[in-house]
Amino acid sequence: MSNIYIHTYNREYFPNSFPMISAGKLNCKIRLKKEQMKADGTFTIYIQISLNRTVKKISLGFSVLEKDFDLKNQRVKSSNQYHKDYNLLIEKKLADINTIEVNYRLSDRVITLDALVSELNNPTARIDFIKFWEQEMERQKEILKEGTYRQQMTVLNKVKSFKSPLFFYEIDENYINDLKAYCKKKLKNNENTIATTIKSFKKYLHIANKKGIQSPIEFSDIKNKSFRGNRTFLLPEEIKTLDEYWNSKFIPSIYRNILARFLFACFTGIRFKDVYKLTPENFIDESVVFTAEKNSKFQRIKLNETAKKYLYDDFFTTNSTNEYTNRELKEIAKLCNIQKKLTFHVSRHTFATNFLMCGGRIEHLQKILAHSKIEETMIYVGIVEKITNVQILNMDDILK
Repeated sequence: MSNIYIHTYNREYFPNSFPMISAGKLNCKIRLKKEQMKADGTFTIYIQISLNRTVKKISLGFSVLEKDFDLKNQRVKSSNQYHKDYNLLIEKKLADINTIEVNYRLSDRVITLDALVSELNNPTARIDFIKFWEQEMERQKEILKEGTYRQQMTVLNKVKSFKSPLFFYEIDENYINDLKAYCKKKLKNNENTIATTIKSFKKYLHIANKKGIQSPIEFSDIKNKSFRGNRTFLLPEEIKTLDEYWNSKFIPSIYRNILARFLFACFTGIRFKDVYKLTPENFIDESVVFTAEKNSKFQRIKLNETAKKYLYDDFFTTNSTNEYTNRELKEIAKLCNIQKKLTFHVSRHTFATNFLMCGGRIEHLQKILAHSKIEETMIYVGIVEKITNVQILNMDDILK
């Protein structure tokens, strides 16, 4: 019976060699470099890899006395004080070799000795999905919009924190489920955030699969639910409270600037990135004109008088990140006793909801929000209907 390689690092012994499916029979042996003794009397330990009568030797980076090496079991004897560490290094290197071979086999590629040694010394992106993703991010850095790039880098770092390296042969249904569980339980991500994580993961696995890198589960096998989630919006009385604070004499200048842009967006529905890119040149004939960063659509939105009043001098002079703005908006909400989690995107939901409540038509809202599908816009119809139903029930109070 042939020896069977078991992928573990904590076994005391390891098979002397193990066969692999390749262009020929691949064998690995642990040897002492006896032709070159060091000054301290030790010999370097190396792995001898043979394939099709070709042999390569790879140093393991440490040396021992000849009496401390077990030639039969190909391990360092317990007489050496570092035997446990050295044997772990040996097993790790053998495991790395096996990992490379497995990836080649799963990708239906024939392994060569030069390719094996090259990938062993410099692991490539065809083995480790994390490295592949990192390289793809570099390639797409000039293509992706800044916000998209930053978001996908955040997802990559999240996946790395869960498991790195991540070999392609490890990407199966169990891994995907474990990743989702990690995001939910460890990172406390909500369903929308998890869905975004899986979406980015699928994108780069798709690219890898298209390049001929196979994995037990391919991108098309990964199911990803989309969640609408709760859309936080402000009611008219809450908008009025923020407006009063913006007009007060006691508001700090940074809060006034942030709140001006937030309230401007509450009356126009413009996204954070687009608001912060506006200059006086974007305002033409009582309208704001711009190209949306998210979908590159040209937009022209008529300005009402309320939106205009927030365009004071400092509106165009101060810039801040979305993260910083959201933190400050939460502080502003506390000061104004608004019991909602404010982010800049709440302004967009606020505009859409109040637009419909004021009698606006759904097809006009779709155009203003630049939604490609009416289904996206119809979500706000459902929100308004719920509000209307509550208001109808409130009529019971008339005769109380």
